[in-house]
Amino acid sequence: MSKIIPIHPAEDFKERSRSVLNNPGQRKNFRGAMDFLQAKRRTQFPDEEELAGLRELGASIRRYSLAHLPHLLEQLETNLQANGVQVHWAQNADEANAIALGIAQRAKAQRIIKGKSMVSEEIEFNHAMQAAGIEAFESDMGEYIVQLAGEAPSHIIMPAIHKTKQEIATLFAEEIPGVAYTEDVDALIRIGRTVLRRKFAEADIGLSGVNFAVAETGTLCLVENEGNGRMCTTVPRVHIAITGIEKVVEKLEHLPPLLSLLTRSATGQSVTTYVNMISSPRKPGEKDGPEEVHLILLDNGRTQAYADEQLRATLQCIRCGACMNHCPVYARIGGHAYGTTYPGPIGSIISPHLLGLESTYPLAFASTLCGACVEVCPVKIPITDILVRLRNEAQARPGSDDATLRGSGAGRTKLGSALWSGWAQVYGRLGLYRTASWFMSRGNALSPTEQGAWTRSRTPLVPASKRLRDLLKDRKP
Repeated sequence: MSKIIPIHPAEDFKERSRSVLNNPGQRKNFRGAMDFLQAKRRTQFPDEEELAGLRELGASIRRYSLAHLPHLLEQLETNLQANGVQVHWAQNADEANAIALGIAQRAKAQRIIKGKSMVSEEIEFNHAMQAAGIEAFESDMGEYIVQLAGEAPSHIIMPAIHKTKQEIATLFAEEIPGVAYTEDVDALIRIGRTVLRRKFAEADIGLSGVNFAVAETGTLCLVENEGNGRMCTTVPRVHIAITGIEKVVEKLEHLPPLLSLLTRSATGQSVTTYVNMISSPRKPGEKDGPEEVHLILLDNGRTQAYADEQLRATLQCIRCGACMNHCPVYARIGGHAYGTTYPGPIGSIISPHLLGLESTYPLAFASTLCGACVEVCPVKIPITDILVRLRNEAQARPGSDDATLRGSGAGRTKLGSALWSGWAQVYGRLGLYRTASWFMSRGNALSPTEQGAWTRSRTPLVPASKRLRDLLKDRKP
C-alpha cells in the first residue's frame, strides 16, 4: 500500500487554491467533470414543478427528523437492539475509532474491507486501524484509487474525480504487481475488481457507511452502484456501520422521496443499482450475512450545529454533492484545496462544527454567495445564509453575544480590530467625520495603489475629490 498523505490544515487554503489555479490541465478536467454532472442532473429533473414539490417534501422530512432527533435516536437504538444489532455511541473521532478497534480485536480481525463511507474518512479510520496493525482496504473503485495513491477523496460522491485515466493507468502499473500499463477504462476497472474480489474473501470485518437509518423498523439503508457495499455487509462475519447522528428518519415511507432526490442529484440516475436495507445479523437458516452487526453513531461536533436554530439546517444534508458540482469556486479549485473531508459549499458550513471554526474559517469566505448551491440543494439548505453567519462568527469579538461557536473570533486580527475601531470612532462623531472626510478628499492622490486582497482583483479605492456636502454647497439654488 502507498504512503498515507494526511489531510492538510485549512490554514493553507489560499496557497493550495493558487496551486490549482496555476494548473490549467487540472482546471480543465474539473470544469469538464462539473459540466457533465450538471447536465446529467438536469436530465433527471425536466419538470420544474415536480422538482419543486419533491424538494419541499425532502426538506420537510429532514426538518421533521431533526426536530425529533433525540427521540428518533432512542427509538432507533431500541429497535436495532431488538433486531440483534449492537449500537455504540461516539462523541468524537477517537471514541469512534476506539470502539471499532475494540470490535476488531475481539473478533481477532486482521483485515477490514470497506464500502464507501465519508464518516470513516472524517475520523481517519484507515490511519487508526493501520496504527493498530490492521489493514483497512477500500472497495469502492474511486476510494480504492485514492487509497492506492495515498490521497484523500476530492469529492464526496466521486472520490477520484480529479484523476485522469492516464494517471490511473500509471498508478495501477506502478502499485499493482504484474499489471501492465493500459489506458483502456474497462480493462482498468477489471484490474481493480480482480484485486478487490480477493479482499472480500479474505476480510474478517466489513465496514460501511449509512445513507439513512430508519427509527421505526431499526433499518440501515445503504445505496451504491458497484455492489461493493452489499459484499462488505454480507461476506465478512462482522459488519460495522458508522454514521453521523443526523442521518436518522422516522419511517420507511420517508425513504423514497429522499432516495429519489439523492440519486438524481448526485449522479444523475433515476435510482442507484443497489439499495440495501439491513435490519439484523444473519438469522438461523439464512445462508449469507454477518454473524454480528454493529452501528456506531457519531456526534463529532454535530450537536453544536443542532443546538443552534439557524445552523441546524446544516444537518439536513443528504450528501449528494450537487452543491459542489454547481459551485463556481469548487469547480475551479477542486476538493483537495479545501483540506477537509467535506469540501465545497457543504464542507464550508459543516467543517467548522467538526474541526472548530479556528481551523476552518477561511472556507466560509471561499464563496461568491451566488446562491447556485442553494438553488440545487435537494433539501433546501440555506447555505449562503449560513456562510454569512460563519463569516460573522469568525470576526466576532470573543465573549460577545455574536461569538457562539467553538473557535469564534478566529479570523479577528489586532490590525483589523484597530482599523474597525478607528472607523467606528470617526463615523460615530460628526465633527471627527467632517474633518476626516475633508482630509481624505483633499489628499486622495496619496491613496495607495496596493490595497491588499482588494486590489488583487479590483481597481484601488480612491476617495472622491469632493465630498457630498461640498457638492451640495456648490449647487446653485
